[in-house]
Amino acid sequence: MEAEDLVKRWEGLQLTTKESAPFQVKLEGLKKEDRKKEHYIVGRAMAERTVNSEAFKTTMSQVWRLEGWVRFIEIGDQSFIIEFQKLEDKDKVLGGRPWFLDRSLLSLQEVDETISINRIQFRYEPFWVQLHNLTLATMNEEVGAQFAASTGHVILVETKLDGRTWGRCLRVRVAVDIHKPLLRGKWMLFEEKEYWISFKYERLQNFCFHCGILYHKVKNCNKLWYENQEEDQAPL
Repeated sequence: MEAEDLVKRWEGLQLTTKESAPFQVKLEGLKKEDRKKEHYIVGRAMAERTVNSEAFKTTMSQVWRLEGWVRFIEIGDQSFIIEFQKLEDKDKVLGGRPWFLDRSLLSLQEVDETISINRIQFRYEPFWVQLHNLTLATMNEEVGAQFAASTGHVILVETKLDGRTWGRCLRVRVAVDIHKPLLRGKWMLFEEKEYWISFKYERLQNFCFHCGILYHKVKNCNKLWYENQEEDQAPL
């Protein structure tokens, strides 16, 4: 059977009346104690090789040093639903991000009960980013928030009570898009002078050294693949 025939048959498929009628879900009957999403987070190990689930559970339980118990439910694709006995432990884990397993990023997020497990997307992870070479006049909360916005959503700018800070760098907490290349820095124009502001990501471990993306490593880099293809096809 040719591909065109398959396409036509697929286009001709229709849902039955029962299949197309939506089922209305009502949650009013659920007791509040049965909906304990505040005790759960979902995580995924951004590792190239398969993660041993038992090793993952043991390692992270030791690294986090929690007060209460923690349970891990494997949901496939190197992802886990993680349940905490105590909310303080959950807050500690989320507040201590980023975490790494065997130098690969462990992406964590709150549980959203309105979506299915198959639709969970791990896209943003908070990092402390140091902005180096700022002038003393620009080391404040306003400039830090505006400037760091180029790296992602700004969560917090670390300053004194008056909104300023003086030192070797300005620290900004940023939700970084792990599917985009990490910015190494950015030019700043101030008082008609240009300054190169370098970015340093705290606790950063493995990432793709070719394109700068956290989500994959070099051997799975599409940019590297395309460049190799172009080199193979280049005329002598």
